[in-house]
Amino acid sequence: MSDQGRPYAGASREARKSARREQIITAGTSLFGTVGYRATTVGAICEEAGLNKRYFYESFATLEDLLCEVYERVVADLRGSVLAGDEDEALMVLRGFISGFLTWAQANPVKARVHLFEVLGVSARIDELYRSYGRAIGDELSSRLSATMPGPELTPGQQRVFGDVLVGAGLQIVVNWVISDYQPPREELLQEIDGTLGWVLSAGQAALG
Repeated sequence: MSDQGRPYAGASREARKSARREQIITAGTSLFGTVGYRATTVGAICEEAGLNKRYFYESFATLEDLLCEVYERVVADLRGSVLAGDEDEALMVLRGFISGFLTWAQANPVKARVHLFEVLGVSARIDELYRSYGRAIGDELSSRLSATMPGPELTPGQQRVFGDVLVGAGLQIVVNWVISDYQPPREELLQEIDGTLGWVLSAGQAALG
């Protein structure tokens, strides 16, 4: 049996390597979402994970590589919350998106900080990752929403713009709410959003005749 496959304390080398990688990712998520990415060092990550520095470089070449992995997981978790519903009415699609986003941000403040603040302006690479995930969520959300509304179909370009508008508005609402220490209370804010969305949809349908 090769060293790579030889078990140690009941686990193979690959299993131990995978476990260490998960420890580093968990530590990265925690520190990026509390002290912040720019204030975090490889040494701090390893101390948080209880590992020697050499184990960091076993899995990641740079701290930015770890941020990419952490961010991918954060967005996957967020996506499960904001696109979880299967509503077939426009207002409910929009409400499900923003309600899911608010709920996720309040329940996951560490992950929310990574997504809303810590990935911004790090590098061109991270910026493009941020944009690509926003586009993906926006495309799916706009596709769901446009399927519930009467009128002509959107062109691909219009669909992209619509998705950008929806995701951008949702982000701004959640960022403001987090900065305001989750005030007003979630249900009160949702009532205001419901009223606003209802007005927007009614105005849009009236414009279509």
